[in-house]
Amino acid sequence: MSEDCNSLASQAIDLVKQVKHNFQTVMKEWNDVKAVHDQVLKGDPTLVTVSKKDLDRLGREVKMLKQFIPKVLNSEFTASYAKLDSTEQDLERAQVEIENVHAEKEHWKARYQNAATECDSEKEEKFKLKCELQELTEQLSQQSEYTANMGAACCTLLWRVSRCEESIESILVGSKVDEFLGMVSSTLESFTAAFKDEMPQEQTEEIQFVLALCGIITNIAASPYGRDFLVTKEHGRALIDTLLSVLSEAPNGGQSSRMKNLILMSLYNISINQKGLKYIGGKSGIIGLLAWLLQEEVCPENRLHTLRLIQSLTCENNNPNVLHEAKEVVSYSFLRQLAADRNADIRETAIELINDLKLSGAEQ
Repeated sequence: MSEDCNSLASQAIDLVKQVKHNFQTVMKEWNDVKAVHDQVLKGDPTLVTVSKKDLDRLGREVKMLKQFIPKVLNSEFTASYAKLDSTEQDLERAQVEIENVHAEKEHWKARYQNAATECDSEKEEKFKLKCELQELTEQLSQQSEYTANMGAACCTLLWRVSRCEESIESILVGSKVDEFLGMVSSTLESFTAAFKDEMPQEQTEEIQFVLALCGIITNIAASPYGRDFLVTKEHGRALIDTLLSVLSEAPNGGQSSRMKNLILMSLYNISINQKGLKYIGGKSGIIGLLAWLLQEEVCPENRLHTLRLIQSLTCENNNPNVLHEAKEVVSYSFLRQLAADRNADIRETAIELINDLKLSGAEQ
């Protein structure tokens, strides 16, 4: 675009210069003819005598010039000629502006090329970072898988070791116990949050790791020393709170049933301890949670452990709030259904719970 403007401006300037040159030539010829004519009229002796034929021809030319020049040298042309200098200056300024625009265009073109080069460089760098990120993600995945496998293996072995009551005191001695209990709490919380809507149906190393942790806590709570340790230590009480939270948030079915089974056994074992009974019974809504779990749970073993935990909290607890809550939320009609259950343990425990509640004055 700028090159076309430069060419057009140059052609216009050349045309104006050509018109000016032709005009000056015509004027010069006209002045020469006029001077010759004046000298002829004055009888200048220095003039050469011409023939009549040439003179007639010259007269015709002069006549033609007289007719032609007024047409050329009209007022419009004279005005245009007067504006010729200003037009030339305008064209020169326009040409300067075009050159400036061209220079600015080259400047922005250079900046665009630099930006394009930087963009290509950034794209290449981004691609490299993406490849590195993918590689690191794969490494992290492999490391996580390795960690889960190692954790599952170690905790499974520790789960088996903790079945021996004599080993509980050895496990709970040392500075790493609080850290271990905190790790169990955080692992259960993150695991439940990750699978809050639906628990995986298949057995994985991650699930085995979580189940092994729950199994270790269950075995610790089965020991008198262990359950007293859990109730009296801050990290132990925090773990009990986490176990209750998992019961309320974890979905039903799948591998969740095995995890809930271990948690319910842990809480029941803790409730055998008077301090543990008081601590769990002092939790607001605990009976309501267990009553809801009793009706929602489909696993017979989990129903049995829930019944036993309710029985432990209501029959051996002198807290009137627990007894009042049991009277409000535990459905006697549902307990009577369980009293006729095909599972003998559930049937016997439900009958015992109904009788215990009657003796405790919980039934209206």
